[in-house]
Amino acid sequence: MSSKTAPPLVEGPPLATLWSGAMGSGPLSPEAPGRPPRARFTLPAHEALVGCLRRAARTVLSRWRLSDGTVDSALLIVGELAANAAVHGRSEMSLHLVLAEGSLGILVGDHGDPAPSPARAVDGDPDEHGRGLDIVHAQAARVELHHDDHGTWILATLAVAASPARVG
Repeated sequence: MSSKTAPPLVEGPPLATLWSGAMGSGPLSPEAPGRPPRARFTLPAHEALVGCLRRAARTVLSRWRLSDGTVDSALLIVGELAANAAVHGRSEMSLHLVLAEGSLGILVGDHGDPAPSPARAVDGDPDEHGRGLDIVHAQAARVELHHDDHGTWILATLAVAASPARVG
């Protein structure tokens, strides 16, 4: 009998190739010449902390002076992906943001020790669950998924245009 395991679920090129350097120091890495602005946050994977990741993302994206529409789309993506990581993931969830020329990369993953699967409600409301990735796909220009023994990572890419300098 063969002990073949299923290959990792990946859409598009491996995330390591697309996201080189995203795992650098942080949470807010210095914006060195030639290096795109980036931020990284890691928290325990608890539903109650999803809002913390959204607030951290809002602070960073505002600092980067992105348009209100881009910020709104990015926060929706962060919220959906972080909620998935908190509910279905492992012991930690991470958010990585990278602003490159013309695009914003949003990488959310779960990692750490395997967490027990939460019990699913038998009569759960379908309007409340199961549409997160559909929402992410609708907002993002590209979505890539990678799953292996170490966790699940989803990279959503948004096309961006900087907003005019804000008066403040």
